[in-house]
Amino acid sequence: MRVTPAAAVIVIAAAGAGCKGRAIDLLALSVDAAMSAPAAPLEEERQIHYTFTAPDAVTFDWRGNDATLRVWAKRVAPRTVVARHPVPSPTSSAGPWQEAVVDGLQPGLEYIYEVGHPERPQPLTFRAPPVRGAVGFTFVAVGDIGASASWPAAAIIHRAIARADPVFVIGLGDLTYADDRSLADVDRHFDDVMVWSRRAAYMPIWGNHEWEGKHDDLRNYKGRFALPHAAASPGAPAAGCCGEDWYWFDYGAVRFIFYPEPYAKETWPDWERRAEPLFAAAQADGALRFIVTAGHRPAYSSGHHGGDPQLRAILDGFGKRFGKYVLNLSGHTHAYERTKPQGHVVHVPARIGGGALEHAATSCRWADCKPPAFSAFRAIHHGFLKLTVRADAIAIEAVCAGATSAEDSLRCGDGEMMDQAVITAGP
Repeated sequence: MRVTPAAAVIVIAAAGAGCKGRAIDLLALSVDAAMSAPAAPLEEERQIHYTFTAPDAVTFDWRGNDATLRVWAKRVAPRTVVARHPVPSPTSSAGPWQEAVVDGLQPGLEYIYEVGHPERPQPLTFRAPPVRGAVGFTFVAVGDIGASASWPAAAIIHRAIARADPVFVIGLGDLTYADDRSLADVDRHFDDVMVWSRRAAYMPIWGNHEWEGKHDDLRNYKGRFALPHAAASPGAPAAGCCGEDWYWFDYGAVRFIFYPEPYAKETWPDWERRAEPLFAAAQADGALRFIVTAGHRPAYSSGHHGGDPQLRAILDGFGKRFGKYVLNLSGHTHAYERTKPQGHVVHVPARIGGGALEHAATSCRWADCKPPAFSAFRAIHHGFLKLTVRADAIAIEAVCAGATSAEDSLRCGDGEMMDQAVITAGP
């Protein structure tokens, strides 16, 4: 709308009336001065992503000046949600940071949304959580990702994930590696993932590179996500403390329970005690068919870091006590591996998301060319894990993306499968 001189005077007077003691100063401005002031530049909202935070709610986070989110669907009237500033506030850049809850969603419905008032409007879509007990959906798990500016394979993997069109993506820790490079990698990572994070929910797990390094800390991650049923862990770092160290949620027929980083010796025993009722409730719930755990550290691995004995004992115990518990997902180990069932639980470290792969100076590139007894398949290659939940099983496919011939233990083109398996439902 073109502003006339008369309109300009009205705007100035109205502004002055709302600011005690400033009306005369504002009215003293000339119309020419008001008309010549440049318009504030429109900045496109960035780092847009969301999480599932309740059976009928999602929470969006983004970086940008505009704090509004508009949502609608077929036969659902448009509404505008006003964001608030998250706590803690990320420190990787100035922001401003926005967080908006969209609740009252209809199960399984696809919604259209628009963040802010972009110069070139591009309505986006997301899917509300389904009804309890639903099956027939696909999600992705991948760890140790990085930012494309430092790890070019990450961009290839994100595009491949977008083509898979999952309902959500589990980030298995070591999301940006900003502690090894620069804080700019935090912002770059959250821009990178927008190829899929504007449609698929981003459900994160913290890794050691989110909290152990000197140049980055958990404020840059806890401040960018709202997590369902979030809980604090003993020993968590002061930066970003306290809360959102681990969490759980139900999606369709699956209960997902995520475990924290081992901040202190009591962290995992505390999680074990508090997670036990969640396992028991899921085991007794007729709408739930599977229990899946996930965390950054592996319980079983023949890779660079190996499995953790304390975690192994805890997860093996849950496997023996709860028949619906069939799968554990992890990262950290700089390779891909799938175990044989351990107490009927299959463990899949999937640390293949774009960060550096690690290998030994052997012909097979593993420290020991003979796989351990627990290992069913292993490979050193970038990619991601695609999982499809069926009525009686979870089908897993390890998808290749971003080949690095100097590091790979096998040849595999983008989009090809390096591993496939079916994990059947337990009793």
